[in-house]
Amino acid sequence: MKKLLLAAFIATSGLILNTSALHASSVLAASEADDVRASRGICRGRVTSMEAFRHPQRGGIFTRVRITVLEALKGRFPAEITLIQRGGTIDGESESTGSSAVLQIGDERLFHLQRRADGTLDLLRGMASAVKLSAGLGSLQKLRRVRNLTSAQSSSTFITGEDFGAVTGVQQANSGTPSGATGLLVNGSGIPARLLPPDRGEAIGYLVDVQALPAGISEAQALIAVTQALAAWTAVTGITFRYDGLQNFGLSAADVAINDERLRIQLHDLFGEITGPTTLGIGGRSFTNVSSDFATTGGGGGQVNGLEFHKTTRGYVVLKHTATSMQTLSTFTEVLCHEVGHALGMAHSSENAAEPDTMLKEAVMFFQVHADDRGATLGAYDGPVIQKAHPPANTPPYSYDRIVPLVTAPGAMPAIPGINELPLLGYDLQTASTSLTLITTGPVSSVGAATISFTGNTMKLTPAGFFGDNLLDPATTSFFELQWVRFSDGVNCSPWSRVRVTSLYRDDSADGLPNSWSTTYFGSSTPSAGNLSRATDDKDGDGLTNVTEFILGTSPVDALSRLRSTAFTASTLEFPASPYALYTLESSPDLTTWTRFGNPLVPTTTTGSASGDFIPSALAKRFYRIRFGP
Repeated sequence: MKKLLLAAFIATSGLILNTSALHASSVLAASEADDVRASRGICRGRVTSMEAFRHPQRGGIFTRVRITVLEALKGRFPAEITLIQRGGTIDGESESTGSSAVLQIGDERLFHLQRRADGTLDLLRGMASAVKLSAGLGSLQKLRRVRNLTSAQSSSTFITGEDFGAVTGVQQANSGTPSGATGLLVNGSGIPARLLPPDRGEAIGYLVDVQALPAGISEAQALIAVTQALAAWTAVTGITFRYDGLQNFGLSAADVAINDERLRIQLHDLFGEITGPTTLGIGGRSFTNVSSDFATTGGGGGQVNGLEFHKTTRGYVVLKHTATSMQTLSTFTEVLCHEVGHALGMAHSSENAAEPDTMLKEAVMFFQVHADDRGATLGAYDGPVIQKAHPPANTPPYSYDRIVPLVTAPGAMPAIPGINELPLLGYDLQTASTSLTLITTGPVSSVGAATISFTGNTMKLTPAGFFGDNLLDPATTSFFELQWVRFSDGVNCSPWSRVRVTSLYRDDSADGLPNSWSTTYFGSSTPSAGNLSRATDDKDGDGLTNVTEFILGTSPVDALSRLRSTAFTASTLEFPASPYALYTLESSPDLTTWTRFGNPLVPTTTTGSASGDFIPSALAKRFYRIRFGP
């Protein structure tokens, strides 16, 4: 038995206030002179190591950045200081935030430092406070200007900070080179991530926390601003959003570790998530590679036009409600729109305050808020970039993880329809399932229980031996045999799906009925014509043979144990189910023409439940049926 490792990543980014577009005090706050005054310490230093660790109080992942001090400009420094940034990677799980700088071992930078409430040193304004120094004229002039300013504002403060040195860390490598996903947030391997509900034609749910708001903005205005921000992204992607209500998160939205594929929009910063003095908001998301098999290649989140993705598991937005500029409704709305873009996977269009490219500077994803009354208005840049992850017209296919039992006999197991085989089917919003191509070149993991082959879209298992019963919990990622598969529409590919053998059965009679199953229902493992316990018998007279009942997971001695509706309302239909099997609900106006109603279902208990609008309009009629498998 083997288990696959899961890995989760979080990528976020923040929006920095463009103070030149606001009142004079904000302009002063962004000037070099005021940055010098606001900094607890300033130094020129070289990054020597980076270690990730789990914060002993907050539980999140942070990184210790060791910096050799080359020159003290403001304050007195030891030979080495430690910068603590949120983010890093441990055991395949990663976090990053927009308030953290992307640093490389060996970097020589000019650091503007502040001290957090917990005593750790942090950057004053994120990446803007860790200027990379090179032989270029611009960085040398920057260093010269700061030297002149600090000479007039000397400080004897000794600069040091808590480093949580007692907590064991994991050495971090330099970030990988980003892939061709220009404009998208990527992890250290250069892989972006995307939300999957839109591929299935499902809305992305969102919750809003309004425990505090900027002065002068009402709750009604704030909720309208949220709607406008989401609508701006809907207009260029086709993504739909579902309002799931107001909720007091009780902590920073960034720390709500519920991977339910929803957005959590927090219109305040009561929990101090945003530390930079000019940062107006943070937006980001958590994502997983689905399996260590795809950690460095992607694919767990599908493939769009050749670009592989990880799977986003949740998104969040946090706004700094105390910032004076956020009291202007249009600016509040623009910041919201920008941060939702980050939650959907967008990076900044540019982080150059003097950006000469008008398209980049006018994008809603420009790192500085424009504050020119545009509100939730995208620029010409934004749409084409988000469409790399969420195309509006041709979404990727989708499929479902499947499980299949392996029945073994003393000799070669005879070919019995439905035993040791599983039909596979993909789905797509634009392409018929029968026109999709099954891709079987995904990773295979085996403990030697069977060999896997394919006939068309049917996966077939050939037992490698005669095994006693051994059942794994399908709720885990455990398996005896594993094959990753996906579907292609010719342009895009679905996420990789697991097909697993999770059950081994002994079948002395080689008729497809495991000994243990026959004993449970018939009192003996030996098939008999007398008690109708043979594979082709129909003990309960419900029209299904005993071997069919085994395949379906129903009882062969109870005629009521079959696929049927057990509860029905205008919005819910329930039926008895075999856990982790796939079911398809179909509807018909005339009992002749049947079409799929909603997406397939994979219940995790013995009760399957489908939701939808089941009652047709007046004078219309509609019939429903449940099918096992695709």
